[in-house]
Amino acid sequence: MKEFTIGRLITFARFMKLTFWGAARQVTGSMYMLETQKGYRVLIDCGLDYEQQRHLHDNPSRLFPFDPASISILILTHAHIDHSGNIPNLVSQGFRGHIFCTPATADIVKHLLLDSANIQAGDARKAKNRLKKGRRTPDAIPLFTQKDVMNSMEQVITLDFHKPFRLNEALQFTFYEAGHLLGAASVLVEFTENGQTQSIGFTGDLGRNNSKLVKNPEQMPGLNYLITESTYGGRMHKVQRDAESELLHHINETCVKINGKLVIPAFSVGRTQAIIYTLNRLDKQGLLPRIKVFVDSPLALRTTPYYEQYQHQLNEEAKTFYSKQGDLFDFENLTFVQTPADEKDLFYCNEPYVIISAAGMVEGGRIQEHVKNHVQNPFSTILIAGYCAEGTLGARLLSGQKTVKIKGKELRVYSQITSTDVFSSHADQEQLIQNTLSYNSPKLKQVFLTHGDEPSMAAFDALLRQKHFDKITIPAKGEEFTL
Repeated sequence: MKEFTIGRLITFARFMKLTFWGAARQVTGSMYMLETQKGYRVLIDCGLDYEQQRHLHDNPSRLFPFDPASISILILTHAHIDHSGNIPNLVSQGFRGHIFCTPATADIVKHLLLDSANIQAGDARKAKNRLKKGRRTPDAIPLFTQKDVMNSMEQVITLDFHKPFRLNEALQFTFYEAGHLLGAASVLVEFTENGQTQSIGFTGDLGRNNSKLVKNPEQMPGLNYLITESTYGGRMHKVQRDAESELLHHINETCVKINGKLVIPAFSVGRTQAIIYTLNRLDKQGLLPRIKVFVDSPLALRTTPYYEQYQHQLNEEAKTFYSKQGDLFDFENLTFVQTPADEKDLFYCNEPYVIISAAGMVEGGRIQEHVKNHVQNPFSTILIAGYCAEGTLGARLLSGQKTVKIKGKELRVYSQITSTDVFSSHADQEQLIQNTLSYNSPKLKQVFLTHGDEPSMAAFDALLRQKHFDKITIPAKGEEFTL
C-alpha cells in the first residue's frame, strides 16, 4: 500500500468527530467533515448549496463555517455541482491540501466547474447591463472564476476504485462504485482508535440498479457508521417500460403520428449520455424512425467522450455494445450542435425531430430557449427526464400550469407535458431501504440520513423503523457527533 503523508502527521487518533456542514435536511450542498483529536481534518465533498447560493454573492466568505486553510484533505465523491461546486472557493480562501477523486471524476468535474464559472460570469454581465439601463437588480458577483477552477485542478490526485490509500498511521480510505455517474464513488474511511479500526461509509449519490451505461452501486464492507443519501427516500420510480420502449413510445406518439417535435430537457452529464446511448441501441436494431436527433449542449459535447475513454468502467451491457459496434453514441441522424451552421439547421428544421438539451430542470441553459419555442405548439411534447425541484420551470410545467413565464414572457402552455423516471440516476425508496438494511449487523452503530428534503427523510426513517431498524439519526446542519 502506498504511504503518503498530507498536512500534519498524526501518530494516534483517540476519537473522530463527524460534522454535517451540508446536505443536512436538504438535497444540495453536500459537505461533511471528519476531524481527529489532533486536528487533522478530512472534508468529504464541497458542494454548492442551491438554497443558500442566492444570498452569498455579496459575501463569499460566508460560504464556509470553518477556516478553509484548516482542512487537511478533500475527498470528492463525484463531479455534480451540488457535491463539487464550492471547491474553487475553498481553494481561493486558503485550502492547500490535495483533492482526491477517481480519474473520470477529475476529468468531468473540470468541465462542470468551468461551465459554472462561465454561467456566473454571464449572469454578472447581464446584471451590469440591466443596471446601466436603470433597472434595479440584485448583484450577481461570480462566486468563482475560471482561474479559480484551474488553480483547484492543480491540487487533484486521482485514485482508482478498490485501491486503499493510507494517509497516515491512523487513516486510510477506499473508493467503491456508487453507480450514479461515470466515476462516482462511495467512500469508505477507516480510522484507528485504541488499536482498533472503525469504519465509516459515505454513499455519495447512489445510482439505481440496472441503469444505462454505469455499474450498479457496490456495498462497502464492515461499516460501523453509514452516511446515506435519501433523495428519493419518500418515493418510488414510476417506470412502466424499459428505456428503449419508453423513448420509442414518445418518438412514435409525437414525431411519427403527428409530425411534431420532442423536446427532452436532460442534465448534460449522465442523463444526456444515457438517452443518446438508448437511441443508438434503437438505431442499431433498426427500430429508430428516420428522424433527426439534435443534442444542443456544449457541456455534453465536451464530456461525452469520457464515456468511451473510461468504457472499461461501464456496465457489461454497455461494454458488450461498444465492443460490437465500436461506438456508444454515434448514429446516422445524430447532430451535436457545435457550429453556427448546426444552429441554423436546427432553427429552420421543419421536419419532426428530437432535441436533447440542458438543463434537466429547465432552469437556465439552452433548454429554456427550446421550451420557449415549443411550449405553445400543440404538436410538440416536452418530456421531463428526471427530478425537478420545487419552484423550477420543469416543476411548474409538470404541475399543469396553464401559463409559464420564460425569459420575461408569459406563455400559454399548449404542448404536451409529460415525464419519465426511466433515466433517473438516483436509487429510489425501495433500493435505498434495501441498501441500508444490507449494512445492518452487530458492528453497525449508527446510520445518518442526508441529501434529501425533510419529508423524504421522514418517510425513509419511518419505513426503516417499521422494519425494526432504529439506528437512525437525521442530523441538522452544523451538528457534530463523536464516533
